[in-house]
Amino acid sequence: MKKTPLYEKTVQSGAKIVDFHGWEMPLQYCGILEESKKTRTHMGICDVSHMAQVRVTGKGALDFLQRLTPNNVASLCPGEIQYNLFLNEQGGIIDDFMLYHCGRSFLCVVNAANKEKDLKWLLAHCPVDMDITDESDQTALISLQGPQAHLVMKRVFGESLIEEMGYMKFNEMIFKNRNCLISRSGYTGEDGFEIYVDYQAAGTLWDEILRNGEPHGLICVGLGARDVLRIEAGYCLWGNDIDESTNPYEAGLHWVVKLDKKDFIGKEKLRQIRAEGITRARIGFIMEDRGVPRQGYQLCDEQGNVIGKVTSGTYSAYLEKFIGMGYVSSDHTAFGHIQVSIRDRLYRANIAGLPFVPFRHKSNKAQTYGAIK
Repeated sequence: MKKTPLYEKTVQSGAKIVDFHGWEMPLQYCGILEESKKTRTHMGICDVSHMAQVRVTGKGALDFLQRLTPNNVASLCPGEIQYNLFLNEQGGIIDDFMLYHCGRSFLCVVNAANKEKDLKWLLAHCPVDMDITDESDQTALISLQGPQAHLVMKRVFGESLIEEMGYMKFNEMIFKNRNCLISRSGYTGEDGFEIYVDYQAAGTLWDEILRNGEPHGLICVGLGARDVLRIEAGYCLWGNDIDESTNPYEAGLHWVVKLDKKDFIGKEKLRQIRAEGITRARIGFIMEDRGVPRQGYQLCDEQGNVIGKVTSGTYSAYLEKFIGMGYVSSDHTAFGHIQVSIRDRLYRANIAGLPFVPFRHKSNKAQTYGAIK
């Protein structure tokens, strides 16, 4: 079992620890529902140091990543972040990740469970003059999310740095003589920040954020609340909502695919899928009857015919409703009633638009609402 450099800090804060893909990680502190709701109304801090960071360096890094991904990496400027995908030849999603343009290199922040697979994929396609480096064992990742997060970040890192940072932008700096990267991004749909820092400085930074955040209602948040928040935001989780059998069009990630750019892996298959149309689509739904829609449960039409299945579900304390996402056949995606089969009983639900909670990302001083595009 692996431990993050913040493991002792999270235990001291009262975290319930669980095995998460081979890591001892905090599931919850004071309770998943309270933590998720408090992050929406105030802010929460979460240790997500299990996430993997892979750096791509070399003169051909841009062309290399263009070939491996469907989004347009060339549209990125240094200091900007992009949501992107690794696809197989059939257009299936090997992984989704955040791509940071660091000037002379690119940083890929990938899912912890997929790190070894992603590394093999990158190395298998890597030209001889490229350098692929796994920096995961030297980097801690702290996520600070919520409408009050910017107040704490200003106190810790300086008002001018935070005030000028727009959504999906980042800055690199030195903290306590250690490398630090701060991005205005997150997995919650709220305004927030993700802070990458050398292992040796992680504990000091964690303590400093907590000390400055206490007057503003900051609480520690575990992976359980983080999952609730990402479902409320309509974000996909690899292994639940997307995988190698899922293509971006049926997942609602069509905006990531840029078919007008030069050839990339999976392009011809995606071109075919777009021309022929999809047979299923990811939807959001809100339970009308009281019941938890869990992954794998069947989704049915009003007559009880199976039309799909649940991929993610939870109770939202913020909305005070049970919500979920799943895939249904493409002729059942219009807003209306569906049913969820829970322990051999059908529970009524309504198809809903995503996200369930409006995005509250901030771009410089202006607050914006909408999907990442």
